[in-house]
Amino acid sequence: MSEAQKTAALRSRLSAAAAHHRRGQLAQAEVQYRQILEEHPDCFDAMYLLALCANDRGAPHEALACLGEAVLVDPKRADVWFMRGNIAFGLERFEESADSYARAIALKPDFAEALNNHSAALRALKRPHQALASAERALGVDPNYAKAYNNRGLIHLDGYRIAAAAEDFRRALSLQPNFAEALHNLGTALMQQRSFALARDAFLRLAALAPGFPYVRSNLLRAKLGCCDWEGIAGLTAAVVSAVERGEHADVPMSFLNICGSAAAQLRCARSYTSARYPPPAVPETLQAVRHPQRAEPSNCVSVGLAPGQARPIRLAYLSGDFGEHAISYLLAGVFERHDRSRFETIALSWDRVGEGAMRRRLEGAFSQFIDITALGDAEVRQMMRDMGVDIAVDLTGHTLGQRTGIFAGRAAPIQVNYLGLPATMGAGYMDYLIADEFLVPRDQGENYAEQIVWLPCFQPNDDRRAQIRQGSRAEHGLPQDAFIFGSFNATNKLSPGCFDVWMRLLNRVPGSLLWILADDESTRANLRSEAAHRGIDPERLRFAGRAPYAEYLARLARIDLFLDSIPFNGGTTSSDALCVGVPVLTCAGQSFSARMSGSLLTYLGLPELITTSLEQYEAAALRLALDRPCLRELEQRLHAARRGHLFFDTDHYRKCLEAAYEIMYSRSAAGLSPASFAVSHPNELRKTS
Repeated sequence: MSEAQKTAALRSRLSAAAAHHRRGQLAQAEVQYRQILEEHPDCFDAMYLLALCANDRGAPHEALACLGEAVLVDPKRADVWFMRGNIAFGLERFEESADSYARAIALKPDFAEALNNHSAALRALKRPHQALASAERALGVDPNYAKAYNNRGLIHLDGYRIAAAAEDFRRALSLQPNFAEALHNLGTALMQQRSFALARDAFLRLAALAPGFPYVRSNLLRAKLGCCDWEGIAGLTAAVVSAVERGEHADVPMSFLNICGSAAAQLRCARSYTSARYPPPAVPETLQAVRHPQRAEPSNCVSVGLAPGQARPIRLAYLSGDFGEHAISYLLAGVFERHDRSRFETIALSWDRVGEGAMRRRLEGAFSQFIDITALGDAEVRQMMRDMGVDIAVDLTGHTLGQRTGIFAGRAAPIQVNYLGLPATMGAGYMDYLIADEFLVPRDQGENYAEQIVWLPCFQPNDDRRAQIRQGSRAEHGLPQDAFIFGSFNATNKLSPGCFDVWMRLLNRVPGSLLWILADDESTRANLRSEAAHRGIDPERLRFAGRAPYAEYLARLARIDLFLDSIPFNGGTTSSDALCVGVPVLTCAGQSFSARMSGSLLTYLGLPELITTSLEQYEAAALRLALDRPCLRELEQRLHAARRGHLFFDTDHYRKCLEAAYEIMYSRSAAGLSPASFAVSHPNELRKTS
């Protein structure tokens, strides 16, 4: 047979195999491709088609291996490098993906799709400047490339350039009006801008266009709650809760806290979300052995203040994207500063909020090491933490905006702790402990949390170096001096029609009273005025405050007579702030962590009379306090007295209890014991139990 005949026969066999492939007969096609390769080991087309077949039957690792062989035979096929990049990206092998796209671009510099996908891979690798440059190259090649605008918008969103992100998503939609992902991203950007009504409109469009888009109903619900548009809210809430109860990926954990106070349902939501977005690796990564507390420091490591041969402190890493002007920082700054450096080496692993105000500068000096990991990928951070010998890793962000849960999913440290950022379970088996207290998580409720529970005397720290409250008059805030002021400075997405009904009845029954609400979006204010009027209340009796610097915000809080907590998602830091400035907080405690935060603070302060357990009790208590001024003044006096001596305001006492908890966690781990729930009732708990 001549060479021409052999070539024709090979072409015929490839064509027959490809026909099976096109008809979806993947097994037959694969057999034929492999038979061809047995006879013609360097047949590029058979390698390439076999890779396509493997990918089509859901075997991307096999497909990637086939493409690896194919590019060795012919390394000058840009389309093959591009496909290799796509498959590697789907496997989250982002370095390999970025390299493959780069090779495709080197062979074909005007390959817009490869440029855009290269940008996406670089974004996944936390290389925003390079990612942006590649996206802009793609748009230089094709100025009408909707996907490249969407991708560039995501890079802007990562960098908190929200207006630029929203503009890119709008450009993408102008070019491709039915681009569901861009519509979702636009809604997300508008939520971050606090343009809740516009976000609602974007998610309404998305729900009509792609009703099966991930989290579309919950995002619409979140936007409607943000702008207090309560039309149809009951049905939408019921649909999302029911979907979560069925185990569907229907909501994100933090958002779900606004609509459901069931700890069991919150656990289902968190587990569903974590398994979908942040699963542990299929093949566990190697983690060096846990070090014993008494082990001497190796000679090739350095710990400040240790003599040669001295047992080193426990290495404690706090991870957060909120080291700056954020509630978490205001609560914890004093604890960070006071950590016992003879027992703990503290490390801050921070992303975002670079250079954000005096609080950021204060925090940068509060740790043994302060490291910005914004530009590092999750795997890089994990390896860095292992190389540093981190013993305990504390996640201060949880499932909140900007989360880096992927760092923990691959087990960055022997002990991993969920603390303060997310007032709920993370639903992840790789998170070992949750810091709480016995009011927040009663002893018989541990089954509703994926973590083991650490019960401190109170879950929440307080920084006794809080900004001094500037004294001022109500007139400065446009409030009458003699009116009774109900206040609620919790976020508007925590408000609900049922709770608002109670507040309007209170205004009706307390003559001359006003309700002061934190709402800086005009559409939100308009909706609340309309809701008040619908309930027969003059909208002028609602007063609104915008966002303000922390000291000014505290000064506002101090002008309130009675702080009304939100239900089912209580105030956390907001309730603490009100109590710290001497304002009584009335709460309605539910079942879950997030529904019991204010009750926890009030229990620790010895003010249980401010805790109710139903809306009826809540309304009756608020009315009684508003009409009985001597009783309210007595509560205020008890709060002011507590500020001078109660442990709630003693940062150092809290720090010592928290350190005792860390030492117990570490001792269990070093002894080879699994994580287990325990309580710390006073700072010497480790010595008492050892």
